[in-house]
Amino acid sequence: MRFEVLGTFSISSGSRSVPLHGRMRRTLLGVLLVRANTFVPVNVLTEALWESKWEPRAVPKLHWHVHKLRQALPEGDRLGFDNGGYRLEVHPGELDVETFETLAGQALKSADPAQRASLIRQALTHWHGAPYEGLDVPLLSDETMRLSEHRLVLLEELYQAELDLGRHASAAVELADLVRRNPLRQRAQYLLMDALWRAGRTSDALAAYRRARRVSVDQLGLEPGPELRLLERRILAGEVAGAGAHRAPALLHRAR
Repeated sequence: MRFEVLGTFSISSGSRSVPLHGRMRRTLLGVLLVRANTFVPVNVLTEALWESKWEPRAVPKLHWHVHKLRQALPEGDRLGFDNGGYRLEVHPGELDVETFETLAGQALKSADPAQRASLIRQALTHWHGAPYEGLDVPLLSDETMRLSEHRLVLLEELYQAELDLGRHASAAVELADLVRRNPLRQRAQYLLMDALWRAGRTSDALAAYRRARRVSVDQLGLEPGPELRLLERRILAGEVAGAGAHRAPALLHRAR
């Protein structure tokens, strides 16, 4: 079986797609996948399905939804009950989140920027949209936030690798889009300034700093972090782009 949650929720078996109807069933499967290969207590599942609202027949209704989910799965016996909870058996390589995070972990351990960039791009091919279809259940929302943050960190690491490889102009184009979508991520702002500076676009790099400052002051009431201010001073001082250490500092991803 194959489970995909990074975007459209889907189950497949070989070349066959398995339909999964109903928000309740998708929520149930989502929680079981977040806790894959562990027993999830019945009360955790009922709280997720009914969002802490009092439901007089929650437990029998849960059992019915589990029964329907088991029928929908190509290998229904993978969904078992014991120790007061349900467990979904997921084999290595069957869940796209696992593949995404495995490739990401390999990338972040690599000291070779070319390999790092290649692995990150491979990981990102598994990302097709908001995880778990944006199901608004606390447990799934927390996991969605965690994975979304992980993706943004990966993108920043990707563009750092691209800068290390000398691909300044192309990195600047992609970073400009990342910053538009995430204007409070200071590391992305730093990388964009650095990419523009290295591409010989000094005035654009300074303009990027001014935009970053305006967003930070307007939305947070704060000046940009010290790393961004230092980079602006280096550019204004006419330093040679790329001189000395040039890896973007591990600064806070969002301005505080």
